[in-house]
Amino acid sequence: MVKKIVRGISVVFVGQILGMLTKGALILLLTRFLLRPSEYGLLFLSISVLGFAMLFANLGFEKAGAKYVAEYRESAPELVSTAVRKTILYNCLAITAVGIGLALFHSRIATTIGEPAIAGLLLFGIGYVAAKSIKGTAVILFQGFNWMGWVAILNIITNISLVIAVPAFILLGYGIEGALSGYIISYAVGGTVGIFVMYTELYERHDISPEQEADVSSGILRYSVPLTFTMSASVINSRTDTVLLGVFQGPVAIAYYTLGKQISDFLITPARSLGFAVSPTYGEQKANENLQQAARLYEQSFIYTILLYGPAAAGVVLVANPTIELIFGAKYHGAGPVLQIFSIFVVFRALDTTTSDALDFLGRARSRAIAKGGSAVCNVVLNLLLIPRFGVIGAAVATVLTYGAYVGLELFVIADELPINTRRLLRSGLVVGAITLGMSAVVYPLSRAVSDISSLIGVIAVGGGIWALLIALTDVVDLRQLYATLT
Repeated sequence: MVKKIVRGISVVFVGQILGMLTKGALILLLTRFLLRPSEYGLLFLSISVLGFAMLFANLGFEKAGAKYVAEYRESAPELVSTAVRKTILYNCLAITAVGIGLALFHSRIATTIGEPAIAGLLLFGIGYVAAKSIKGTAVILFQGFNWMGWVAILNIITNISLVIAVPAFILLGYGIEGALSGYIISYAVGGTVGIFVMYTELYERHDISPEQEADVSSGILRYSVPLTFTMSASVINSRTDTVLLGVFQGPVAIAYYTLGKQISDFLITPARSLGFAVSPTYGEQKANENLQQAARLYEQSFIYTILLYGPAAAGVVLVANPTIELIFGAKYHGAGPVLQIFSIFVVFRALDTTTSDALDFLGRARSRAIAKGGSAVCNVVLNLLLIPRFGVIGAAVATVLTYGAYVGLELFVIADELPINTRRLLRSGLVVGAITLGMSAVVYPLSRAVSDISSLIGVIAVGGGIWALLIALTDVVDLRQLYATLT
């Protein structure tokens, strides 16, 4: 089982690393060469508003379907294709309803948030919502099947399309409308490939009774309800700050905030790969009543996550300002402090990534939904209080505080669900804290001397070397066992 999980993590990680590189190239092209900060801000304000529409286009159907796919693979293989068909059907019905809503109210929405200029983008965004939703559904269903190779392929196809199509349409003179067109085409390509693969793999129908089909449908619909609440809270947490910045501060502030948040998102790639690849295994282990194995798996995931992201967060704080100015230009200098604050968010986000999907596959979506809902409400309140006074800094602080509280509740829930060895995790956390302090003591004076790209790379390399040395000296992980597992 361990070898299977490692293969899944490796495949997803490779795909996400390639995705990270292509997205990084796209952001660099957009910020440095193709769009002004105000245009960049308007583009991602539109995408944030469309993110709310995405919520209603999914309604938790894809994750509910993936959960039942993972379970039926073990207990009732004849029901798998039915679960997939029902998931896609419900998803398409929701997309249609959202498309009609955007067509009717796009101008009113743009006026309400104080940016009438994005009305056309929101109308055009119907295609964005449909294409991204279908592509996302395919990826989540592949996760349920544990088809991590196809997950990687789909993400690679989409991200390569993005880095080609988005700049191409801008260079052809279509501006931010062209950029959004590039996103639509890229997600449509990925979604088409995903649906085609599922059709070819699952075209054979099994004879099942109407009662069984009704049970599958009701199961997906019922389990999608708490997932919808969780997703609603996620969208509120991730999109409200951007929309409120548009209302109170304007497009340039959105550009600073978005860039800082996007860079922090890159750093999540290893944790996202780990959580995505491992999470179906929790459901399988629970179905087989093997909770001890699931607990040991989660403990190891937790240790690897904090070992990577604790020191990484400290490094981001130390080199954020020179990184922004050297790579993206002085016109984005306002993103530096945002990135420093988001370094803490990176740690919380990494822990969430390795925990949230595990809870969904363990059947604790309702508990997670309650926690996520509470954090979303707090996030909105804090944003309303802090953004008018502190701008992008206030938005970043609100995100970090509410996300940290939410992750703490997630950890409490998973400790209740699995027999977690909390002493082991606390002991590992203390060791990681010592490693972080040791690395920071060396990197801090060096970071003051960063003046160009080569010196920035040198400081990062020194920090990475100190980190690796301290891991070996403290023996926080069994390096021999890790090497044996990976090979």
